[in-house]
Amino acid sequence: MSEAQLRLARDGVAIGKQRRMPESVIVAELAAQATESSFRNLANPSVPESLSYANDGLGHDHDSVGPHQLRASIWGSVGIAALMDPVYQINWFYDHADELGSAAERMAPADLAQAIERSAPNAYAGQLPLARHLYALFADIDPGPAAQTSTGVAGPGCGSVSGTPLTPAEASGFGRAVIEHAARWIGTPYVWGGGDTSGPTSGGFDCSGLTLYAVHHASGGRIRLPHYTQAQQDHSTAQVVPPAQRQPGDLIFFTTAGSADSHHVGIYYGRDEQGRDLLLHAPQSGQTVTLTPLSAWEGERMDVRRYAAGADPGPPAGQLLTPAAHPQRELLPEVSEDTL
Repeated sequence: MSEAQLRLARDGVAIGKQRRMPESVIVAELAAQATESSFRNLANPSVPESLSYANDGLGHDHDSVGPHQLRASIWGSVGIAALMDPVYQINWFYDHADELGSAAERMAPADLAQAIERSAPNAYAGQLPLARHLYALFADIDPGPAAQTSTGVAGPGCGSVSGTPLTPAEASGFGRAVIEHAARWIGTPYVWGGGDTSGPTSGGFDCSGLTLYAVHHASGGRIRLPHYTQAQQDHSTAQVVPPAQRQPGDLIFFTTAGSADSHHVGIYYGRDEQGRDLLLHAPQSGQTVTLTPLSAWEGERMDVRRYAAGADPGPPAGQLLTPAAHPQRELLPEVSEDTL
C-alpha cells in the first residue's frame, strides 16, 4: 500500500477511536474502504466538479466519488467539497453505524459494511483479513480529542479538510509550489524536532520542519531556512507582508501576548467554499499535518512573511544562531515543543 492509502486507513481507525466505535465497527469501515476504493479518494469524470479537488485517481462507477464511493446523485446535497473530503466520508460510515445502535456491534463486520454500503452480497468478506491487519497496525494510535463532526468540519488543530480546493488564481507560482510541497505530507504525524530538507525525520514533522521543507523545495533548493520559528520569521529572504495582503503560500507566524518570539508557523492555504481562511501546518504531538481554520488563533499576533525563489538563501540550514549573527537576542534557550 502507498503512503496515501495507509493514511486513509489510519484516518479510518483514528476517527473510529475518536468516536469510541468498537473494534468490529472500525474493521467494517476499513473493509468497506478497501472494497469500494482500495483506500483511494477517487474523483469521477461523471461528476466534473470532483476533478477540481485533491484525489488519488479516477473511478468510473456511475457517479460515485471518494473512498466510500458515495453517489453524488444520492448524497450530493452536502456539496461536492464534502463528498471529496475523505474525513467526511469516513464519518458518514460511522454516522450510519450509529443509526443502527447496538445492532451495529452485534453484526459481523462484513454484514455491517453491507448494511451501510448496500453493495453486492458478500462483497466485503474478502477484505476482512486486510482490514483486521490494518486495524492492528494502527490500534495504538493516539487519536486525540474527537474533533470531527458528521459534516466533516475539522476542529481547531486537529483533523483534515483535504477536500478543500485551492483556487490557483489566488496563489503565485512560488506560493502554489510551497503549498503543493507541504500538502503532500497531510496526515503525517507531528514529531517534535522532526523534518528537514529531505522530508520527515523520526517519522514526522514539527511546524518549522514542515515549512523549511516546503520553502526549500519550492525554491529549487535556493532557500534553506533554519529549524526555528522566529529565525524563519527573521530570515534574510523573508519579505514582511501586511496580514490583509496575505496570499496562499505565505508563511504565518503566531506569537502569544507578552512573548518576544513566535511559537508556531504554518502556510496560508487560501479560503474554502465557506470563506474560511485555512492554515496548512503541523499542529502538535498526537496530531498530524493538516488544515485548520485560521480563526483557531484568534487573539494571537499574526506575522506574515513571503519568500522568493530568487532570494539570497541566507545561512545554511542547521547553523546555530549566535549573538553576532542575531545581535538583538542572546543565545536561544532550549525551546519547548510549541516553539518548533
